[in-house]
Formats: sequence, structure tokens, C-alpha cells
Amino acid sequence: MVTVGIIIYPDIQALDLAGALDCFGQANQELLAAGKQPYYRHYIVGLTTAPLCAENGLQLTAQYSLDTCPRLDYLIIPGGAGARKLTVNQDFMHWLCLRSVDTDKVLSICTGAYLLAHSGLVNGLPLATHWRFAADLQTRYPKVQVNATELYVKSGKFYSSGGMTAGIDLCLAVIEQDLGVAIAQAVARELVMYLRRSGDQSQYASPLKIQHSGEQRFIQLQQWLLVNLTKPLTVADMAEQVALSERQFRRVFRDRFAMAPVQYLQQLRLDKARSLLLCDGYNLRRICNEVGIKDPRSLIRLFNAAFGCTPGEYKQHFC
Repeated sequence: MVTVGIIIYPDIQALDLAGALDCFGQANQELLAAGKQPYYRHYIVGLTTAPLCAENGLQLTAQYSLDTCPRLDYLIIPGGAGARKLTVNQDFMHWLCLRSVDTDKVLSICTGAYLLAHSGLVNGLPLATHWRFAADLQTRYPKVQVNATELYVKSGKFYSSGGMTAGIDLCLAVIEQDLGVAIAQAVARELVMYLRRSGDQSQYASPLKIQHSGEQRFIQLQQWLLVNLTKPLTVADMAEQVALSERQFRRVFRDRFAMAPVQYLQQLRLDKARSLLLCDGYNLRRICNEVGIKDPRSLIRLFNAAFGCTPGEYKQHFC
């Protein structure tokens, strides 16, 4: 059985904790329903076992303190306002570094990235966090490659996610690695998630029918498109990826997803563009280069048609 330890501390974001618990707990329930044994065992670990309050006032109590915590296979570090304060706790940071040595996976959720960055364990590695805190995190920890656009990233044993709900996407990805796509999809359905998103989607990606369909060849096509957005992609390129003629591909795609392939590609590009708008250092021309849109005027026209506002107005609303 895989042991999953989730760290709690004063001013933790309760949803980060609950999301992880519900994902791995529901995976156990799906296994039991299939006549199999549970796969995960959860431990709630605090600095001590004294009661504490989450950011929203929820009272929490750890099962184990740092000193009494058993061996862990996975260690999850939720975010919250208290994460930045916890970086100055030398006892905790020392414990985190020691525990990470013999832990198979270390996951940070949202601003839990501050603790992982402060440890030095991910120097030179990509680290995802919520877009709102990305610039500050990068300034404080210049040796870390902060990623503010993707839902989650992985480098070796270290996993990290963007915002709170992206932590659920990350946990589902780990469950898929451990137990397969069917269990991960079942957990997502039980949690009433509209879709199960992959890590390289934007933190602001729209719900897309292509993933909800469960058709592996189209899911793989989506991943290929996201990697190659900067290129001048054609419908023929897309058809080749799923081993269909261009004519057949157009028909099958429209029948499955009620949109033309070019509309879908444009939606991916615009989703990536609106995510990059919220990142420091991205002007319209650079965003166009990143997402394969011809020029800023085209981006403004397409953005306004899709979202009812200009890129500048969108950025002003969120920033």
C-alpha cells in the first residue's frame, strides 16, 4: 500500500488539503467497488498534533507530528498564506529535505511551491505555481524555473501544480500513473469534474469535449498540438497524427466534437494566449510567437470575437 502524507500548517488552504484527500480516497473507493484492495493510505502530518486553523477558519488536527511521522511514499505540500511563513521554520525545512530523500514522489499544490523552492530541492528544475504568485516566487528563488502557465509540471520525483483546482488535476495524473486511466477517469467523474486536464494545458484552458470523449487518439492529438502551437499547423498535419485522410478526419472530428478542426486549434491558441497575458514579460508580439498567431492585430481581433474583450482589457480585469 502506498503511504501518502499531506502536510498541514496554520493558514493552509483547505481546498488543497481536501482535494488531495478526496482524489486518493475516491481512488480507494473505486478499487473497493471493483473487488480490489485499497491502494493508498493517508497520513495528515503537522509540525505538532495541536489543533490549528486553515485560512478559511476550518479547524484541523494532524494524526502525526514531524517527529512521529511514519515512512512516506508520497509527500504532498498544500499551499496557503501560511506557506510563505513556514519557509523560515528551520526544523520543518530540515525535515522536508530529509524526508524527500527516501520519498518516491513530492507534490506541491499552488503556493506550496514556496516551500519546495525554499528547500533548494528543485533548483534548476521547473516548478509550477498559481499565476498570481509566479513573479514573486521567481524573484525570491531565481535558481528555480517558475512555470506560471501550465496546470502542473513534473521533473523526476518532484511534481507541482498551479492553482487550487489544478492540484486535483495533478493528483488525478498521479492516480493515472499508479492505477491507469480508467480509475483516474472514474475518480474525476465521481468528483463531478467536467474534464480531466493534462498538465500542459493552460491554467485558464476551456473545457474541451475532445478530452471528455475518452478517445485516446484525439487526446494524443491534443497533446501534440499543445507542444507544436508555434508552428503553422494545417488540418492535413492533424489528420496525419491520427492516421486518417484529411477528408475523413474533417468528417470524424466534426461528428465527434461538433466543431471544425481549425476552430479547435484556434481555441487552443487563444486559451494559451490568455494565460500568457497574465505572465510578466509577455507583450502581444511575444504571445503571438508563442501561440502561432500571425500578428498582434490578428490576436486582438480573434480575442475580441472569442471573449468579448481585448487582450488589454482581459489582463486589466485579472491583474
